Amino acid sequence: HFSGWGLDWINIGLTYLPYLHRFYAPADARAAFVAVRDLAAHYGGHIIGIPRDDLPILAAQDGSQPLWNVDSPWDNVTAFRRFDGADKAILAFGAPAFVAAEAAQSLSSSGTAVDVHIVNALPLRPGELESLLAHYTGGIVTIEDGFVGTPETGVRGFAGYVASVASGIGLPVEHIGITDPRTAPADGHMETWAHFGITSDALVRAVEQL
Repeated sequence: HFSGWGLDWINIGLTYLPYLHRFYAPADARAAFVAVRDLAAHYGGHIIGIPRDDLPILAAQDGSQPLWNVDSPWDNVTAFRRFDGADKAILAFGAPAFVAAEAAQSLSSSGTAVDVHIVNALPLRPGELESLLAHYTGGIVTIEDGFVGTPETGVRGFAGYVASVASGIGLPVEHIGITDPRTAPADGHMETWAHFGITSDALVRAVEQL
């Protein structure tokens, strides 16, 4: 999906939402299995962004087991990391979820509690995003490996999806994603992410700026 649709893959997927049952963005191979199982159980159109085979397999917060198993029930949103007293959160759409976990751990070590939730697919249920955001009065940071636009050109992608709800409740937001897609290295996705600032350090700074 990434090379075929380019850096605008999330925006293209969002344009199909009126015609879809779900637009899936699995965060690792095990999440992809759960997504395919859910896809097969429903009628209608679906789009699934198959994750790269070199993404890390995500683990539960205590490290005791993978985040998803073959019999895991489907959920639109997965709570990935939780810290006591967190009034801020990172919402990760798909593959960069492991980067969000690294940032949350770094922030926790320095005394800032921030939760991480993985959004596995869109659209969410009516009121689901509003209910999630209501827990985080300190603000939200989104992260995705797609084009999020700029304040001058308009925020789009998953960032725009979240910003439209957050603005309605006066919640501060920051977005990590691709803002200038004109030139990028092609050595690998991690090098591309680093070029565009899709890194744990950038996430840490974004959370601190809320």
